[in-house]
Amino acid sequence: MSKNKTRDEIEDKYKWDLSVLYESDECWEGDYKKLETQLSQLLEFKGFLSESRKLDQFMRTYIDFSIVKENLYVYANVRFFEDTGNTTYEEMKGRIELLVSKISSETVFIKKELSSLSEEDIEKIINENSQLSGYRFFLDGYARYRPHILSEESEKVLAELGIALGKPDDIFSAFNDNNISFELFEHNGKEVHLSHAKYAQILESPDRELRQKAFEYYYKPFLQNIDVLANTYATTVLTNIKLTKIRHYKSMLESALFPDYLPTTVFTNLVEVAKENIDVISDFNSLKREALGVKELHFYDNYIPLVPDVDKEYSYEETIDLVRTALQPLGSEYIEKYDATVNARVIDVFESVGKRSGAFSWGSYASRGLVFLNHTGKFSDVSTFAHEFGHCLHRDYSIQNQPFIYYQNPIFLAEIASTFNEALLFDHMSKIADSLEEKKFFLYHNMKRIEATFFRQTMFASFEKEIHVMAESGQVLIAKSITDIYRKNLEAYLGEGMVIDEQLHCEWARIPHFYNAFYVYKYATSLSAAIALAERVSSFEEGAVEDYLKFLGAGSHKEPLEILKDAGVDLTGKKVYEVTINKFRKLLEEYKSL
Repeated sequence: MSKNKTRDEIEDKYKWDLSVLYESDECWEGDYKKLETQLSQLLEFKGFLSESRKLDQFMRTYIDFSIVKENLYVYANVRFFEDTGNTTYEEMKGRIELLVSKISSETVFIKKELSSLSEEDIEKIINENSQLSGYRFFLDGYARYRPHILSEESEKVLAELGIALGKPDDIFSAFNDNNISFELFEHNGKEVHLSHAKYAQILESPDRELRQKAFEYYYKPFLQNIDVLANTYATTVLTNIKLTKIRHYKSMLESALFPDYLPTTVFTNLVEVAKENIDVISDFNSLKREALGVKELHFYDNYIPLVPDVDKEYSYEETIDLVRTALQPLGSEYIEKYDATVNARVIDVFESVGKRSGAFSWGSYASRGLVFLNHTGKFSDVSTFAHEFGHCLHRDYSIQNQPFIYYQNPIFLAEIASTFNEALLFDHMSKIADSLEEKKFFLYHNMKRIEATFFRQTMFASFEKEIHVMAESGQVLIAKSITDIYRKNLEAYLGEGMVIDEQLHCEWARIPHFYNAFYVYKYATSLSAAIALAERVSSFEEGAVEDYLKFLGAGSHKEPLEILKDAGVDLTGKKVYEVTINKFRKLLEEYKSL
């Protein structure tokens, strides 16, 4: 499929049909006006949410309002992503974003009033009106925030400051995406023009001298601007700390984990298990060093494939069949949903002029899961398809089993279904490999997936915790102090046999996720939970499939840890992380035996 095709040149069967959201832009406009009007109806409930009759009326109004708001937001965004040069949809996207911001500011009373309800208040309200019993967990979710909610005036000010407080992220993005300037360098008589994408490509080149040069030149603009980047990141950290204190949390870590009902031990157990098992990364480093035939392994050697890429192209239809086969262990119910989704035209498949890069799954309660791809035929596209399809059916199962207020999967759980599908796919590919080299390819990339998602993301999370603890104790955050903390984490997590070059010390300065504090650890917990669930299903453990499908439909109707326990995974201890470590060790031993 040519990258230069326009959207009109692509067959309709390869484009999603967004009539599941709106039949036309005019229908969207109608709902937009309706939402503007209905905002005043929501505001009429201000001051009355502790009354059972009024609360019942409010919940009905609030749910209808929220369903329309979600539909408007999703439609405008996904239309824009089809062609980012389309100014009509760019304007629609901007309009709904401004309206949502206005709604957030004017409805802060909801958070204030619902969080002021005590357990006794909620019990009394439900006793007075049994129809409210289905909202108990929703109401309890607000009530638990009571110690952390400020006055209505303060909450409104913070809501209005939201855009300003998020500016450090915008500043970093402006630098990293638009204003960064990489020096040209010469290699073998040719000039090399670096970019983020080009750098990632070069790191997989067999030319070691080229990799080293690219590594050194890539970090130059970060080193040249290190003080600015340090101050930008420090602003985010200090804002986090100030908001933590204002809202009366004990620490930033507690504040970050609170929305998911998580004790801090979920985080600390993850960090401890990763550190306790760094020997497996040392063994992996040794394997890479020997396979590459180098005396010293540097970070710029870490991404070169030890096995040549599988020289195969996978058509979209072949991708569908391959992933379908890999997911067969989930049984007929899941496969029927898989087939129905493939045939429902909710997938946007190929690249086209102006289309946003990357892949994602989205949707709304009123529609169903949508899948956005840029399929080119590589195996990575097959893996991406499996990943995004996991998200898609996770959403669909939740819509099928939960009311609107409980259908959204919390971020802590959202990556599990997608990563689960990848786990089944990689295991399947290893089993059906046509050759020894192909088998080694899939085993190696499965190991790299765990290294990158479990160990590397945990290293990032450990760094975040130490930086916030440092700021909480009143220590000054400058380029040197931030870099010292990062270097210490590199030494702890990269394993023996990896040379840590000076440029890598400032790697923290280029990681966008650090502007969304304590997010990255969820990649590691999600991978661990997914591997544990996939191991249960693959080994045909009794009840494993039923437990997993129940997990897919759970939404957010109870605490995330309880939802996982129902599926057979306990994240309160260390065992689930040890399952991931053991999986890595088995893959490494199998690879060595070939």
